[in-house]
Amino acid sequence: MTHFRLTFVWNLLSVAGLFVAVGLLHGQTSSWKIAGGFSTDWEHLTIEQRQLAPGVFLLHGSGGNTVALTGADGTLLIDPAFAQVAPKLKLALSRLGAGPVRYVVSSHFHNDHTGGNGAFAQDGAIVVGQENCRKHMLVEQHSSFWGYTTPASPAADLPTLTYDHKLTLYLDGEQIDVFHDGPSHTDGDSVVYLHKANVVHMGDIYIHGLYPYIDLGNGGTIDGYFTVIDHVLGMIDDRTGVVPGHGSLATRADLQAYRDMLHVVRDRVAHEISEGATLEQVIASRPSGEYDAQWASDRVGPEAFAALLYQSLSGKRLEWHPAR
Repeated sequence: MTHFRLTFVWNLLSVAGLFVAVGLLHGQTSSWKIAGGFSTDWEHLTIEQRQLAPGVFLLHGSGGNTVALTGADGTLLIDPAFAQVAPKLKLALSRLGAGPVRYVVSSHFHNDHTGGNGAFAQDGAIVVGQENCRKHMLVEQHSSFWGYTTPASPAADLPTLTYDHKLTLYLDGEQIDVFHDGPSHTDGDSVVYLHKANVVHMGDIYIHGLYPYIDLGNGGTIDGYFTVIDHVLGMIDDRTGVVPGHGSLATRADLQAYRDMLHVVRDRVAHEISEGATLEQVIASRPSGEYDAQWASDRVGPEAFAALLYQSLSGKRLEWHPAR
């Protein structure tokens, strides 16, 4: 298979992949909202942009949300999405008058966040990621939940600068803290905080308006979400721009509501497990019931969310997946 075909298959079937395609693949009910933002019409793709602070922009075409810090020292990107989005991102940056991209930070390894890395690395950018992010990108990945295997990332996409717990960069008069508080969405997640701009990029630890996908096969754990989210809540204020991995710009209050929902449903599932409930019994108990109308989607519906929590809290890894 050619490199192009491998890249396309990876893009289409990445673990955090195309929400609509995944929903169709697994036959999930259409009664839940469709998680958008994943166009594959690459030719006609447009980049939406929103200025968050002087020289700081939220950009989105398809896949994960991208943040760009621009200024006299050059440009820093967080999560340049799919490989096919990179040319459109470059054009958008050019129209903003951005200088050369010097750093690309990956919030985690999923290809809808890292597929564009190589396009900027080949122009001289340094790709930054938590050490486990690089580790996962080096090898083929199989997901029982999604039911497919994805190849290792192209060499050009790999982080060439890795860190363990925290890394600080200084660019364009900005202090950029990149930190890892332990496993949550995966075991290689990074949160990026721009101090002067008062903007934080959460990666897929925070999905605005949707239940999260916990990548159990790559070290993800529900309890780790609270460690990270509580850290972030303690360092930001009501004026902070909270950038989720997917979805619209959020506020501290939005992030708090997400955290509270996760904790309520997590505790319900934990109680069921303590009473000896099976996965089927946990799903039947509808632990997320009152939240489903707001948070359930064709990507992660109520049953899928309950199953992810059950496996995370019980330590059992089951060959469970949404109904196909």
